[in-house]
Amino acid sequence: MPSGRAYAAVLGVALAASVGSLANGFVFDDVRIVRQDVRVHSLGRLPELLTGPYWSDDYANSAYRPGTSASFAVDWAIGAGRPVVFHATNVALHLAVVALVLALSSLVLSGPGAVVAALWFAVQPVHVEAVANVVGRAELLAAAGYLVAVLAYLRFGDDERRPRGARSGALVLAVLAGAAVAFGAKEHALTLPAVLVLADAWRAHSRGEPLRWRLRRNALLLGGVLALALGYLAARAHAVGGSFATGVAAPGLEGASMWGRTLVMAPAVLVWLEWLIFPLHLSADYLPNEFVPRAELGLAQVAGFLAMAALLWSAVAARKRAPGITVGIAWMLVTAAVAANVVFPTGVILGERLAYLPSVGAAVAIGALWQLLPPGRLRWPVTAGVLAVLAARTLERIPVWHDEQRFLAALVRDAPDSYRTHWGLGAEAFKRGAFAEGEREMQTAIRIDPADAQLVQELGERYLEAGLFAPAARYFGASYRLDSTRSEAAVRAAFAWLKAGRPDSAAAIGGAALQRTPDAPALLITTGEAYLDLGRPRDALALARRLAWLAPGVWWYQQTAGYAAARNGRCDEARSRLERAVRLAPAEAGPAQMLRRLDGGPTCGLGTGRS
Repeated sequence: MPSGRAYAAVLGVALAASVGSLANGFVFDDVRIVRQDVRVHSLGRLPELLTGPYWSDDYANSAYRPGTSASFAVDWAIGAGRPVVFHATNVALHLAVVALVLALSSLVLSGPGAVVAALWFAVQPVHVEAVANVVGRAELLAAAGYLVAVLAYLRFGDDERRPRGARSGALVLAVLAGAAVAFGAKEHALTLPAVLVLADAWRAHSRGEPLRWRLRRNALLLGGVLALALGYLAARAHAVGGSFATGVAAPGLEGASMWGRTLVMAPAVLVWLEWLIFPLHLSADYLPNEFVPRAELGLAQVAGFLAMAALLWSAVAARKRAPGITVGIAWMLVTAAVAANVVFPTGVILGERLAYLPSVGAAVAIGALWQLLPPGRLRWPVTAGVLAVLAARTLERIPVWHDEQRFLAALVRDAPDSYRTHWGLGAEAFKRGAFAEGEREMQTAIRIDPADAQLVQELGERYLEAGLFAPAARYFGASYRLDSTRSEAAVRAAFAWLKAGRPDSAAAIGGAALQRTPDAPALLITTGEAYLDLGRPRDALALARRLAWLAPGVWWYQQTAGYAAARNGRCDEARSRLERAVRLAPAEAGPAQMLRRLDGGPTCGLGTGRS
């Protein structure tokens, strides 16, 4: 076991390398997930966070991370939304993970190799995105719970006493609690049962006992972890849908077969190795065309396959002389399985934060390699020099997530060809009032990746703000066609078509969208207005009645249904609904506002007191 001084030294280095992130604010995804998601702003809404999707309702996504979301709500309650509290939690979690890496390394490695492994992990620049960006919390929580579960599971398996005592009971609780935290933090943690089985195989081999004995000893506990994993998947299916791959696949993975995804991801192996071995070029974004996904066999794919083969060969070749290398590589490959996008596609092809948990294995392997170095006077000075260079790169990267301006500047510098960079430049230009520049940048982004529905919708919003209704409607419609879960895009398209004098187009997209989301209030209202403009008052009344039925206590809905009834000559229904609207409306609205005439005036004499 490492000494207290070893833990103090490693944690001191980790703190020095990460404390600068306390000055960062909310940047990029932090804004949508923390600052703009009202569910996070009240502990009273914890049930919504625990049973709903990770992203707010206006952004379709397959992620379900209740533990991460709940931790954001706690931080918001503690600090009233101040970013420093969120970043302090991230730093504390990172320190905890570093300590757990030291504990795990000490089980696999002997001597100072474990300390070197933990120090390398503590200053690794590829970890900056996970630590310095608030939404990196998912990686930190998952790694902390994962490591607690693995360490407690190993200790439980080593305890051969029968019957087991209170210490074994505490270890069982630690395994299950760690697994629950990891599963609730991020989907990647579902690889935990496989790692526990591999841990049993390694421990049985190192202790010279049959694997079946150890698996039999741990069967109930392993079954408990599997039950938690299945419980998470069931809760996730309820929150976001049944398929694990539900949601929008990353650019280049849409519709690709397993072999196609393998070809796309093969060059990514080289990028991951570059991150861990020589992290000179790092970027906050690896979207096209910064990383171009190609489902074809080329030199990059062959190089990726050769790199993977070299890793596997190294793991097998080192199993006797340096088993730490074997353990480390096995950890990397298994924990990166979800991010590999081979079995099923995810929404990200490459992201530095995804390397956080797999790099635990890289740290163990590097510690094992370090132990193979010949002893000498230069061994520690060179080691210290390498760690200092890595730490300097880490300190340099932390301010990238300080604010939106620095983040955008880093994107321009590190990923000038990414469509997200052009998207960001376009958004910034629109903020400055440079419409032509903003339009040019966003259209460039769309040409690079025409399948991003959110990007397409955002350009539609800019056209709408400028009063260019027909172009706005076309982009809103394209966004909805790309992602039919975006009912708001259909609403905006219908509204823009109405403003452009095209009620037929408004009714067409509104009616199509209502087939999928028949209970969307804004869609019911906008489509009903289109029907009225087309001289189809009966169809408009049907939608208005549904609107009023969905929320009978909303005065505005009753008013809409009342006017639709009046347009159909149904005077008694119109009067009844409008009187109900008057009773429900706030006092400051007043009856006059409830009973005012529409453009052209409703029939039945409403608004004049005549019947």
